[in-house]
Amino acid sequence: MRFSSLSKLAVLAFSVGMGLSSHAFADGITATATFTDTPNASLAGVNDYSITLNNTGTTTIGTFWFGWVPGAGFLSATPTDIGSPAGWTEMTTNSGAAIQWITSTPLAAGSSLSGFTFDSTETPAELLSAFTGTGMGSGDPQSTAFVYSGAPLVGAGDQFVVTAATPEPGTMLLTLTGLVLVAMSGSMRRLFSS
Repeated sequence: MRFSSLSKLAVLAFSVGMGLSSHAFADGITATATFTDTPNASLAGVNDYSITLNNTGTTTIGTFWFGWVPGAGFLSATPTDIGSPAGWTEMTTNSGAAIQWITSTPLAAGSSLSGFTFDSTETPAELLSAFTGTGMGSGDPQSTAFVYSGAPLVGAGDQFVVTAATPEPGTMLLTLTGLVLVAMSGSMRRLFSS
């Protein structure tokens, strides 16, 4: 099958247009984020979450929207006790299925910011599992997030997944050493009490 010159030009224009549209959306804004979780000391079955946002792009971040893509909120349990870093404000959206943080002093390129916190009955495994609803975002992890350079839904944006933070090797070694010492002290007590 032969394409005419006009058909080839149309295919080329479409291909270039698709390439530009997929890259123009990010337009210098990219981010990563990790969360840590701690069981709530006073509420059984509730986890305290803390997120650190990393601006890996070349522009500022003024909006951080967690558990969300345009048109859908993913969280299966409404978060409570939401906290914000200094200068940021929070609100739940999508009937409690997402959290939006905004600021008038955006996070600079190359910077990180912690202090995005909330409580939830969802476990870390549930946050990382796929959203099972229908429509927008179906199959994306519940911890999918969006950032915008300024106000929500204005200008460039980036979609990414907030992942669970892995302990540093030094922290893991310290924890393992503590567990070994506790086990040894129990053995020593039994040995000397006999």
